[in-house]
Amino acid sequence: MKKTGPAPLDRQRSRETPASELLEPAFHLAECRSLQIDGETWGDKATDFLARGVARSPVNLIAQIQRLNLYLAKRDAEGTYGALLDLFITLGEKGLLIRRRMLLRAKPLLTDEQFQALAMRLDTGVSASDPMPPSSSSVLSKGLTGIRQLVVRIDEDGNNRQRDPLDEAIEYLEYSQIDKAKEVLEKAVLEKPGRRDLQNNLLAIYRASNDRESFTTMYNKLHELGTGISGEWKELAEYFSRHNAL
Repeated sequence: MKKTGPAPLDRQRSRETPASELLEPAFHLAECRSLQIDGETWGDKATDFLARGVARSPVNLIAQIQRLNLYLAKRDAEGTYGALLDLFITLGEKGLLIRRRMLLRAKPLLTDEQFQALAMRLDTGVSASDPMPPSSSSVLSKGLTGIRQLVVRIDEDGNNRQRDPLDEAIEYLEYSQIDKAKEVLEKAVLEKPGRRDLQNNLLAIYRASNDRESFTTMYNKLHELGTGISGEWKELAEYFSRHNAL
């Protein structure tokens, strides 16, 4: 017989948090090919995620343009220059049209020094070691001493502290290992069904990958455990039902 009573405090708080605030951008952006990202929804988390992706794989031009467009939309002058500098470094002498177009779009946010430095290199391109106006937002320029997106946070407990499953899943997504991320979250959701952030990000993977089979299996498991099925699960169930009918 299942016990009833008030939900634990942490579970009560998580239920009061809007679902949109529990979603991590990695679960949306890993498969997103749109060049325009919703900055109001994802905020600084999105630019940080994309910056790590650019640093790891500069040839991912979709991530580069997504990142630059985010900074432009936010009117972030420093971020815009850093992302534009990284685009110039990656393309070198190639992609003249896109480099010129993005430079002109960014001009209102750039200083005269930044704009002139990039404009003078439209034909020759920029290398990572070229002397350029400094930027704390660039992840590719070798002349920088501080890159805010790549700061590593070290816990006081060191390696003895257990990693949060959400952080582990995000790391897998950053390397495009979607199945691994899903596996980590599925295990974590069964162990900690009260954490809505885990559930919502797992649902984001199910929807992005159109994985109705895995969704149905997990839905049934949670139902058997007596875990309350949130509205987000029911909405995705209806989505899959409509999608299958079509």
